[in-house]
Amino acid sequence: MADLLEEPIPLSESELTRFETEADLRHDGAIGASRLLVTDSRAYRYETTPLGEDLVASYDLSNLTNPRLEDLVDANSLVVDYKGTTVELIRTTSRRSLQVAGAEKRLKALIEGKEMPEIEDNIRICPRCSRPLPEHSDVCEGCVNKGKTLLRLFRYAKPYKGRLLWGTILTLGGTLLELAPPKLTQWLVDDVLVHRHTSLLGPLVLALIVMRLIVMGVQMARGRNVAFLGMKITVGIRGTLFEKLQSLSLNFYDKRNVGSIMSRMTNDTGALYDVLVDGIPVLLNQACMLIGIPAALLIMNWHIAVWALVPVPFVLLAVRWFRRKMMRVWSRFWHNWSRLGGTLNGILQGTRVVKAFHGEKREVSRFDRRISELARTGYVAESAWSSFFPIVVFTMSVSTFVVWWIGGRSVLDGGMSIGQLTAFIAYVAMLQQPLMMLQRIIDWSSRALTAAERVFEVMDTPVEIENSVDAVAMPKIDGAVKFTDVHFGYDKAREVLHGIDLDVKAGEMIGLVGHSGAGKSTMINLLMRFYDPTQGKIELDGVDLRKVNIEDFRRQVGVVLQESYLFPGSIKDNISYGRPEATLEEVIGAAKAANAHDFIVTFPDGYDSYVGERGQRLSGGERQRIAIARAILHNPKILVLDEATASVDTETERMIQEALERLIDGRTVFAIAHRLSTLRNADRLVVIDDGKIAEVGTHEELLAMEDGIYKKLVDMQQEVNKLRANFIAAE
Repeated sequence: MADLLEEPIPLSESELTRFETEADLRHDGAIGASRLLVTDSRAYRYETTPLGEDLVASYDLSNLTNPRLEDLVDANSLVVDYKGTTVELIRTTSRRSLQVAGAEKRLKALIEGKEMPEIEDNIRICPRCSRPLPEHSDVCEGCVNKGKTLLRLFRYAKPYKGRLLWGTILTLGGTLLELAPPKLTQWLVDDVLVHRHTSLLGPLVLALIVMRLIVMGVQMARGRNVAFLGMKITVGIRGTLFEKLQSLSLNFYDKRNVGSIMSRMTNDTGALYDVLVDGIPVLLNQACMLIGIPAALLIMNWHIAVWALVPVPFVLLAVRWFRRKMMRVWSRFWHNWSRLGGTLNGILQGTRVVKAFHGEKREVSRFDRRISELARTGYVAESAWSSFFPIVVFTMSVSTFVVWWIGGRSVLDGGMSIGQLTAFIAYVAMLQQPLMMLQRIIDWSSRALTAAERVFEVMDTPVEIENSVDAVAMPKIDGAVKFTDVHFGYDKAREVLHGIDLDVKAGEMIGLVGHSGAGKSTMINLLMRFYDPTQGKIELDGVDLRKVNIEDFRRQVGVVLQESYLFPGSIKDNISYGRPEATLEEVIGAAKAANAHDFIVTFPDGYDSYVGERGQRLSGGERQRIAIARAILHNPKILVLDEATASVDTETERMIQEALERLIDGRTVFAIAHRLSTLRNADRLVVIDDGKIAEVGTHEELLAMEDGIYKKLVDMQQEVNKLRANFIAAE
């Protein structure tokens, strides 16, 4: 690819600026500000250097053709054809890919002489930290209010107000009880040991024992209470999260790997349980101690207490600084954990491919890199804590030295008793515990609040596919479908379908054909309303699909996807998945219609046979026929077959075709098949090419087109079949 072809011509004052786009990479791939300025006659590329902004290239607009986006390693570039070669107009990191995509659409419109589209491609930046804001959200993950996150967690405890009140009483009562032993020790020293009131020895020792037993009982009751609350709150969060995951569209899952989602459901919610059971209760208890102990010290002797409490503000400031540092560290830790989960999930799901291509060593090496990154992040966190903890201990020990010095002099001068000094030192020693625990609580809270943000990020994701406010109930549909100027892209930077127009009558069978990646499955995804068009509309019986009640629609649509998925369980459970209330007779009837009954009854357990994980105990053809039986039992008005015979042999395909012929009557059918011969009986064939409808007609009509795409596909497939036949004959 050529970047700089000729000496750039400077911008003329007479030129009219049409649009400009900023980027963050130079043409050599280095980080640096750059800018694309397009006028009514030329395109200019500028790059920022330490000395200012330089014009590095300019191109005559009339010589630019075929603007397109190219994906690079964590980057995107806008390239065009210019005088017989390819040049790059601008390059950017993936964070600004939306802007480059907008520039591509505007430039294409200018070159074609059309009006430039209005595109929302501005990057929303957090005003506080300058990070890009997430899509669909104005909340910056780096600047999110941790207090609000914590309060949001407590909303899940609202149903258990009684338990919360009981826990609060136990916490406050336990704090008061824990402050009693030093005072009892003071009386033991002063009244028994110094003043020789021997009659008080037994009662005071007994009081110490009883006090410790009561404190132990309070701690046990508090622990059981918080364990109950933690369990209930975590169950509530996990249930809400799973319900949210079920409501999200496929667009959400397209942008995330399974390991990352599973990590949020298991590890992140597990971290919340830990902090709810161990972190927050300890935090409340130690916070009460931080208030109660200084209060007791000030009551006993405020002159010495002031000196003893001098290190506390410095420790609290250090804690605040350390907390911010640990939040960043644990954010990286959970990110690495998510990547590790995604890598492990991919390796385990692709075990057959790994072994087939002898990739065990490569995968071990890749997994080692991921786990080493995780371990390094964990090491940074633990080593930071190990370094910070001794500093806190030493700082607080200064208070003990001060009390011994000042308190000792006070005892010698008669201003303080030995018992009071003993109690004072005991309280100062007790003060170290909540301050030190505060550091460990920061560790817990850093993990938990980071995990909570990841969980709430999913919960806050807007549901793209849901019933509209004015949803139309359609308990019974005819099955007429109409695509009108439908445009769609799985992301804003890439459009897959470009203006699809198709009118399908109720009961008509439509065959979708075309090269791989042409957009056939995308049309099916839109028809199933897994996604909504970015432009245009799809109508069902004259009603915009976005206004049709989703439950009514899904009950009357059946689908057999290219990859037939079976759930772990019995054959009967998989066939009746769409109708759990179906009787065994109805299940058998659907299986017979799908030509699946004969092989099912050969299994020892028949319809109760276990299919295994993802149906691995069955062959590809058997899984496909069970999936078809599932769709048949669903009794759909619209039947979608996405490469339904792709994974079966010729004999199985014939059996499936027989079943389909019995099913077509009275249903609207959309079928995609890689073997074009299976679509001969379709009422119409729709040829999709590069996201557009190129040809429409019957099998015979399309074959009659000499230079037609469909005829070329048929001829190509016939050549492949001949080669396969010759190869088999040669064997």
